[in-house]
Formats: sequence, C-alpha cells, structure tokens
Amino acid sequence: MNQPRPKIVHVITESGPFGGAQRNTLLTLQGLIRDGYPSELICGPGGPLVQEAQAVGVPVHVISGLVRPLDPLRDCRTFLQLYRLFRTKKYSIVHTHSVKAGLLGRLAAYWARIPVIVHTLHGVPLELNGSLQAKVYIAMERFLGSYTHALPCVGDALRQELVARQIAPKDKLVTIYSGIDFSSYAQKRTPDETKRQLGVEGAWPIVGCVGRLSEQKAQYYLIEAFALLKDKWPHSRLLLVGEGELRPQLEKRIQELSLSSSVSLLGERDDIADLLNIFDIYAMCSLWEGVGRALTEAMYWGLPIVATPVNGVKEFILHEETGLLVPQRDPTALSAAITRLATDRELARRVGANAQQKARDVLDGQRMIKDTEQLYERLNPRSLPSVNH
Repeated sequence: MNQPRPKIVHVITESGPFGGAQRNTLLTLQGLIRDGYPSELICGPGGPLVQEAQAVGVPVHVISGLVRPLDPLRDCRTFLQLYRLFRTKKYSIVHTHSVKAGLLGRLAAYWARIPVIVHTLHGVPLELNGSLQAKVYIAMERFLGSYTHALPCVGDALRQELVARQIAPKDKLVTIYSGIDFSSYAQKRTPDETKRQLGVEGAWPIVGCVGRLSEQKAQYYLIEAFALLKDKWPHSRLLLVGEGELRPQLEKRIQELSLSSSVSLLGERDDIADLLNIFDIYAMCSLWEGVGRALTEAMYWGLPIVATPVNGVKEFILHEETGLLVPQRDPTALSAAITRLATDRELARRVGANAQQKARDVLDGQRMIKDTEQLYERLNPRSLPSVNH
C-alpha cells in the first residue's frame, strides 16, 4: 500500500515582480500538484504569482508583511503569522525561497517543529566581497543552516562557491538546476509585428536585457557601453525589460548621454518570447547572480550572449564557447564584446547554438521537478527526526 505523500508548503518573499525565483517556485508547485503531492504557497502581496498559482490548483496564503524591506515590528508579526500557519496546517515540509522568507520561514518552521526544512539558494543577495553586509549574510546563513535539512542551489558553480565559503555544511548543499518550462515559450506575434509595436523597425543590432532594474543587475553599465556604440552603430537599440528602484537613475543617465532614441526602458512585460525573438544580442552585466533566469531563457532561445563571469553565470557561459565574458563594471569591454558579436556573425551563430544546446541538456523544468521530488523523498519526513530543539 502506497505511503501518503508529505504535505508541502513553499514560502517566498514577494509574489512580484515575476522573476526567476517566482517562476521557479510556480513551476515546481505545478509539478508537485500534478504528481500528487499536496502543496500550498505562502507569499507576499502585489504580484502575479498569487493568481498564477491559484490557476494551477495551488492553495495560496498571502501574508502582507512578507516583503523585502526590513521592518522589525512588521517582521515580528510576519514571523508569528508563519508560525501559527505552520502549526495549524501541520505541513511535513517547509520549503523557503529568497532572503526574508528564508529567514522568517525557517525560524518559524523550526519553532513549529516542522519535520523537514528546505531552503533554495537562487543566488546570493549581494556581492560576497568582504563588506559588512556580506559578513552579516554569511553569518546568518551559517546559523540558519544548522536548522535546515537541505539547501538546493540553482547551479553547481553556486554550490561550489558556497561550499568554499563554508556558508553551510557541505552535505546539505545540493544542486538542483533552475528549470525552464520550454513548452510555455510560444510566440504571440511575428518579429515584424513586435518590432513595429516597439518602433524599432530597421534597428540593428537590437541588444536586449531582461531583469529587475536594480544594483545587482547594474544596467547602468550597459547604458554607458551603448554610449560608446552609438557613433559606430547609429541604428542600434538597447531594450531593457523590467522594473525596479534604479529606474529614475537610469532614465536620468539616458537623458544625460543623449540616448533617448537608442535606449528604451520597457518595464514589466508578459511577452518575453516575442522580445527574445527580436534581440540580436543578449547582454547582462550583473554584479552577482545565482544563474539568472533571464540568462537561461536567452540561452534556450539561442541568442549570442555577453555576460559577466559572476557566481553561477560562469558555469553556463564559457568564453567563446557559449558566449562572451567581460569583466564587471567595464562598459568599454561590454561595448567591445557587443561589437564583436555584431560583426562576427559566425561567432554569434556558434556561441548561440552551443548555449541553446546546453540549456536544453541541463535546464529542463521537468528534470528540476523530478530532482526536487527525489530530494523530498530522500529526506522522508515520515522517518526523519526534526531538528533538535
């Protein structure tokens, strides 16, 4: 007679913007529900994740205080709400994502005596560069690691970096690649229609980047690089997709560099497949990154990629094999790499094809779901004792 499936809840800080961690969580929950695991979601308010999860049959609990900004009083209330929910629902597994949910969710799960606690490391929240913030983050993760049964990492290079920094016990860090639902990448419009809608007919090359407008993604270096390209490529366009706190600064810099006709901030979009289909080159200049969901989408699309060799990125973008790597904070190197891909079309075709094959080999969403389910079964909350209290 089959054993009953464990009852699982995923906890993530915000339901929007609909970034890599949110998409990863949604796809995992969708697979768990399909495969007979009773699964629920706890998240913050204000984004599409709530509706998307409910649409695939996942019960959702929205906690208004589960947001990024620190607020001691609000965070204490959120902790208590999580604790009560865990005690009431009697989950077998609590699986957290992102920094705030990982902190409050794991502590609440520990105090609620949840049998299994899992936390996915989608990346690190900042540069691990010896700063006070970095030291606090490392100390926090080391502390929380003692209460966590497993720490999946979205890439193996990220796992190796965390092992080297002794952020958590080596035996708890496992690699589960962040998967993509390849079947969801249906185009809604032809490339000509998309270009016409965006007013970029005749533009070449079109350089694109998808990601939150934030210090981590550092899109201002791309804008500086484009200022170096505008004389050589007067019909080039840079399309930045996403929203975030850096938007005012980026808009100001675009104006200062007289790039208003060359650089567009497109905001949040739900037509990523259509946009990827008109990009000639994908460029990202992140200062830190787990892997980067948008990067893996660009790989799957077969785009020639320019990227910085940070954290998990360097596992997937191998210089002159699956893309071009450039140093961080270097607009000159960025512009040179973009120029190289624009002028050497055989190189662009080859690295794009290699990146696409790598994405299809490693980043399949069904593989991620299967690996996650196998992790749960290996931890086996029916027999695994809870962390000592």
